[in-house]
Amino acid sequence: MAALTSIGAWALTEPSNGSDAAALQTTASPAPCGGWTLNGRKRWIGNGTWGDVIVVWARNTTTNQVNAFIVKKGTPGFTATKIENKTALRCVQNADIHLQACTVPADARLPGVDSFADTNKVLAISRIMVAWQPVGIAAGVYDMALRYTKERVQFGAPLAAFQATQEKLARMLGSIQAMALMAWRLSKLYEAGKMTHEHASLAKAWNSVRGREVCALGRELLGGNGVVADFLVAKAFGDMEAIYTYEGTYEVNALVAGRGATGLAAFKPPPPRREMK
Repeated sequence: MAALTSIGAWALTEPSNGSDAAALQTTASPAPCGGWTLNGRKRWIGNGTWGDVIVVWARNTTTNQVNAFIVKKGTPGFTATKIENKTALRCVQNADIHLQACTVPADARLPGVDSFADTNKVLAISRIMVAWQPVGIAAGVYDMALRYTKERVQFGAPLAAFQATQEKLARMLGSIQAMALMAWRLSKLYEAGKMTHEHASLAKAWNSVRGREVCALGRELLGGNGVVADFLVAKAFGDMEAIYTYEGTYEVNALVAGRGATGLAAFKPPPPRREMK
């Protein structure tokens, strides 16, 4: 995989649970042959249609803990179908995966993954990457909007000469600078071994919501041309919508950050109310 002679995929999300990843329903049961039998469904799995190796997260029926299993393409019982009609991240082939009595050998279970807490460590690291993605997308939108408004002439002057245009460009540039500093700081905390889940969630939530605003401002500055793919802003606008949602929705990441600030978890269901007699 490091040499790119094999492509991997990560299969955690399921049709019934996204941000609540710990509630996964795919199961792994000991097989009579000594291996493991996987049953369940996965959704939104990038590279899932053509990846050579898929890491499937499943609940061990003997321990009720979440473990990870290597499934190779072509394994009987493994079916991957491309999700059609996406409007964002169209270069990524996301798959619906069906595991039906899919049996893998005993050594297909990844060592060191003994509970969902181990899975969470990987999710925290991946949020660093996702916190950086809006920075690049927003910077690209700003670059296109700046060049477009300097070249587009209306009422005898470039659009960039109008005060309303300059205010939007300044707002975009300020947000991008803040986003870059947030992602940089998160990376430094990780390198120093001080990053927490709350740090990662705050950066992902902040950068995705700010990046969404930058893309919206860029679309406004291009007028009608902002909704056609030729100028790339419409594409970036769609891609930001995906980033705003994946690796935990904005709301869930904001609540994780809020939990770190308050010590109270807001996304746990409240206890049932007792009715008055």
